[in-house]
Amino acid sequence: MTYPLPKNEIDRLAALSKLRILDTEPTAEFDAVVEMAAAIFDAPVALVSFLDQTRQWFKARKGLDVSHTCREVAFCNHTIFENRLFQVKDAARDERFRRNPLVTGEPHIRFYIGVPLSLDGRTNIASLCVIDTVPRRATETQITQLLKLRDVVVSLIRTHRVAVDARTAERNARHRGKLLSQIEKMSKIGAWSLDINKLTTRWSPRTFEIHELEGDSPPSLEGAIAFYPEYERQRLADAVGKCMEDGLAYQIECDFITALGNRRRVRTSGELEQAEDGTKHLIGIIKDITDQHEHERQLWHAAHVDALTGIANRRSFHEEFRRRQAAPAPNSTEMASTSMALLMIDLDDFKEINDGYGHLAGDKVLCTVAERVTNKIPRDAFCARLGGDEFAVLLSTASDVASAEDLAGRLLDEIGRPISHGAQTFSTGASIGIARQGEADTSEDTLFAQSDLALYHVKQNGRGGIKTYEPSITEALEERRQAIARVKSAIAEGRLEPHYQPIVETRTRTMRGVEALARIRNADGTVSGPAGFWQALQEPQCAHEIDRVILDLALRDFARWKQEGLDIGFVSVNASSACIHSDGYFERVMKGLDRHGLTAADLKIEVVESVFLDEDSNDVRTVLERLSAEGIGIALDDFGTGFASLSHLRDYPINCIKIDKSFVTGLGENENNTAIVNALVSLGKSMSLSVVAEGIETEGQLDFIAALGSQYGQGYLFSRPMDATQLAGFAAGCEDAKPAGLPRSRARR
Repeated sequence: MTYPLPKNEIDRLAALSKLRILDTEPTAEFDAVVEMAAAIFDAPVALVSFLDQTRQWFKARKGLDVSHTCREVAFCNHTIFENRLFQVKDAARDERFRRNPLVTGEPHIRFYIGVPLSLDGRTNIASLCVIDTVPRRATETQITQLLKLRDVVVSLIRTHRVAVDARTAERNARHRGKLLSQIEKMSKIGAWSLDINKLTTRWSPRTFEIHELEGDSPPSLEGAIAFYPEYERQRLADAVGKCMEDGLAYQIECDFITALGNRRRVRTSGELEQAEDGTKHLIGIIKDITDQHEHERQLWHAAHVDALTGIANRRSFHEEFRRRQAAPAPNSTEMASTSMALLMIDLDDFKEINDGYGHLAGDKVLCTVAERVTNKIPRDAFCARLGGDEFAVLLSTASDVASAEDLAGRLLDEIGRPISHGAQTFSTGASIGIARQGEADTSEDTLFAQSDLALYHVKQNGRGGIKTYEPSITEALEERRQAIARVKSAIAEGRLEPHYQPIVETRTRTMRGVEALARIRNADGTVSGPAGFWQALQEPQCAHEIDRVILDLALRDFARWKQEGLDIGFVSVNASSACIHSDGYFERVMKGLDRHGLTAADLKIEVVESVFLDEDSNDVRTVLERLSAEGIGIALDDFGTGFASLSHLRDYPINCIKIDKSFVTGLGENENNTAIVNALVSLGKSMSLSVVAEGIETEGQLDFIAALGSQYGQGYLFSRPMDATQLAGFAAGCEDAKPAGLPRSRARR
């Protein structure tokens, strides 16, 4: 595997070697940088990577177990090549990386963004990078924050270099007995000595510079201590006294005021030295660490404060939770944690504002919501932005817990007030989940999980409300878990199978195709429809696995029917959002057709409108357009029940619409249903689309549908879903091949 080499590679390796940072121990400052970088992108992996001649070595790493890799697989080879940000939105589709073992194997890199690190602006010795396992694009805010973190890392590297030089100088000075003369040559480090017997001092020129003191006559010991603020003096005086009396070396960081009144931060150290003639001196160094101290302060701020809103971030929130949980109750030895409550706040329509008005408007919303929440909560409550459009409020007094729902109601009202951004005004809503610590040993993870479940309950029931966690929510989650387990077990044991419902020409009642519907064959031979596992269809990975299995089995069955001489027309399969977004969906469909000896005309793909509402809708369009270009039909299922249907017909390669059965029910009895179906059929005709009316159960409904002009119908009037063998008999005209009636399902799949 080849990789680009900078023109100054020899100089770059020399600069890296001189830095002497490779294989050094981890440090909290560098670790905090990668933690913050990962948090900014909400990504699992962040690294500070140095590129040696044959390897990339990680000074700091988040989400990666190894300390180094061979250089030839390093994405950072490209980052250091130029003095600009380097971004890979989808490594699996990038010719440079799609065969890279870090893409095809662990850690399965899909997204990468990195910035080069240079001390002189020309020689890039390392990179700061963020990695994710899903394709994505960095926002402008994230890029800006990453560039700021780059400056922090460069400062830390410079600090490391100075520290290495300082340690080397100190070691050499001790070995040669020339400590003062060696330190004199080092930038921002001054040397001094104190004759213990005479109490006279000697300063190096650099020491005078640090004190911003002119002349060459150093002050007395008391005069030197006077340069420190009063709150620092006693600590320093005690350290100096113990060093002179007991020989205890010291090192202290403290605030410092120069002769010109400038506030600085210094690190001063001293140790006792006895000369050959028996005289004792206190010798030491003083270093101006103001810049380093400021960088560390900024780093702490970056690690604990949300860069956009200025309130606490997720890390700070967790630290505050643990602090409060460990704190004793006022005037008591008991723990106060039993009174805590957690409010999880999620904005309901933030994505629409962000997409419709732009990211600046979205940032305005987040900042305004943060300000309104912090202003509305009690003084001793704690608020943080956990990420995205999610906020959390922690309450820790009994009175606050008792009024948690009242506070949540006030927060909803406050958040919902109009927000102005330039000439635009818009409003956002919110949903709030509440969890309370009922017992002293309730863990942080449990409380967060319960508030998340309560919030999820609100989201699933219309949004814009408040819900306090109760055990029934967990019970619903357990039902979902069991449904998922049931589907996984059925797939593993080969009991997930397609059942087929005919799609019939309404005028002639001739079968023109079939739709494959997911069913589970139970151990006792009975068959369960989606009513028995509908919760699993809402879990993306499970839905993807169901679609994968049903597609393969449906193509297998259809190929066998063709071999038996049955003219069934086509087989239609459902495709969930997770399935279409999965890697290689188009290739999997085409390989399936080829493997079973079928043509594109033999297959239709059915999608629902929610597939088009995902953030990656452009990727969906690309996949559907590729399928359509091959000749595979694309049907829009449950038409008329979703959002912005007309725009989807315009923007996506749809050639068939399926009118939802909720409109077919009541035809001839409900004027509104009749008008809607008539409009949908007319719309399909005007756009040259095939129209399938679902849920036909009576002759009257069929007559109405046919009269309105729908070419095709589907429903229990013609047949209930059948397994492959029954469908073959049905297609061959065997009346006894029709299955017995099945109970209606609450969901159709």
